[in-house]
Amino acid sequence: MPKKPIFTKKQVYKKAFELFKSNGIDGISARNLAKSLNSSPAPIYSFYASIDDLKNELLENAKQLFLDYVNREPTDLIFLNIGMGICIFARDERELFQAIFLRESLGKRNEIIRLFRDLIKNEMSKDSRFDGLDEEFKTNLYLDAWMYAHGFATLIATNYYEEISDEEIRDRLLEAAGNMIYKRLADYKK
Repeated sequence: MPKKPIFTKKQVYKKAFELFKSNGIDGISARNLAKSLNSSPAPIYSFYASIDDLKNELLENAKQLFLDYVNREPTDLIFLNIGMGICIFARDERELFQAIFLRESLGKRNEIIRLFRDLIKNEMSKDSRFDGLDEEFKTNLYLDAWMYAHGFATLIATNYYEEISDEEIRDRLLEAAGNMIYKRLADYKK
């Protein structure tokens, strides 16, 4: 009769997600996870064929959580909603934001940021108000908006703003990023 499992897959995953939030994706190893479970690596491998499979699941769930924030529609402006989503995610999920965008080793962080940035670019492409613009201009506009929203979100996630409401986030984005976007659009039309 096989030995009864000590942990469930849910328990292993939950502990792995805690490690991910506190140490980044590079902090996930069989040894680190087993140590945090006060166990050997055997329970991990009874649920995951490899640590890479577990890391992929962690990243997929983090991406989905991030997209849930980005796809909220508190306003009728897609760009604003996306910026708000990034910032609210940084406020609500400070540790996870830091793990994804601030804590990874340089090579892996660039890959992960590119992945999340491309998710945002895809969402922004759904805004029909920008359909008539050439691709280079849209890319530059998107990068400017990304830099502002990412910088603002980083300030939020690192407790520069200990408490900030959705309304304050919206107002700051409209004031600064909104002005930048409208100025760029006005210059483009000249």
